[in-house]
Amino acid sequence: MDEKGQHKFSLRKIRRRLISILKFVKERIELFFLIPGCYLETIRHKECTKSKAGIILNLLELFFIYKISPESYSLCWLWEVRKSDWKYYFGSNYRQPQRMKLAKSVQPSKYQILFADKDICERLCRSMGIRVPITLGIVRPDQNYRAIIADLIDKSGDETFFIKPVIGGGGHGIVVAKKCGSSISIQCKGKIMTLDEFNLLDTVIVQEAIRQDKRMSVFSSYSINTIRIVTMYTKRDSVLIIGATLRCGVSESYVDNWSSGGVAVGIHLERGRLRKYGFDKKGNRYLEHPTSKVTFENFVVPEWAAIVDLAKKVQKAFPCYRILGLDVALQEEGIPVLIEINEAPDLLFQEQTSGPLLKSEINLMAFGEYDLLINKFQRTRYNNLLEKESAG
Repeated sequence: MDEKGQHKFSLRKIRRRLISILKFVKERIELFFLIPGCYLETIRHKECTKSKAGIILNLLELFFIYKISPESYSLCWLWEVRKSDWKYYFGSNYRQPQRMKLAKSVQPSKYQILFADKDICERLCRSMGIRVPITLGIVRPDQNYRAIIADLIDKSGDETFFIKPVIGGGGHGIVVAKKCGSSISIQCKGKIMTLDEFNLLDTVIVQEAIRQDKRMSVFSSYSINTIRIVTMYTKRDSVLIIGATLRCGVSESYVDNWSSGGVAVGIHLERGRLRKYGFDKKGNRYLEHPTSKVTFENFVVPEWAAIVDLAKKVQKAFPCYRILGLDVALQEEGIPVLIEINEAPDLLFQEQTSGPLLKSEINLMAFGEYDLLINKFQRTRYNNLLEKESAG
């Protein structure tokens, strides 16, 4: 490269750097102005015994000292958490600086299509011997989609099917199709209609519904209750389970997603035992499932070792993308099946259900090796662990 070319390259590099800094500053300013809303969200909790002045001071401390977005305070009930543990929260991966660090080190955008497109993801997983639901076909809105869906379902020996947008998440856009004799009904947002009344808006994937293990149906028999497992492919070429959460549908909802009204409860990783409280998206806390009234604490997820093995197998298959959120269900006879891979699993959700991710020394070390730590307290502990490891 000649001198002129080097000069242009340097200018482009400086420009990109400046744009990145400006975006970072802009988002931090926007986050700061979320504090009043987070304050109002916190004082609605009857369980919060903090004074109003105390809440404001806590939110400012969380933002400026620990570099955590303020919504963590209400969602994670931080007024009940020892302040000495606040420094170990990672916070929302949809906020800066977390998002920028993750994209740079472990979640490169060029690979996201592998997981964002359900058709591509499923084909890849099946080719690697990973168990996934049976797919009947892909259907587009510009086709004679009602006839195609009817034909696909008629050829299947099953009775219940999920129709999911190929691109999408959070349970949005998913409908259930049921075959009863020669007719097909569609359940969508609590409404039941005929296939002739159904309007397809996006390209979808049509899948047979798995038959859920009865042991997983105790919380909700209407939804397929899944385990969200967050995995990391470490710099030491091993797979780490960062956290895990059981997600259940509420009332007669057929989806278990937290963002679609479901309840989620954290899982102790050693044995698959549920934690004490479940949470919904609004931060409400439950000792038992709102509909079935089954107590969460000490329930042990069936076939936990097999579920963990499946999660590790999936992450090992994608070493190019080093943090994944895997939704795993348990089929009849205790067989784990991969429902979906999420390229940007919500880490704030994980901390809401299970506590600070980086309190675990193993997690802290793995995050530190990828330069993902976000405050000086985490980095100090990481350096101390490195010194201890070197001395040992």
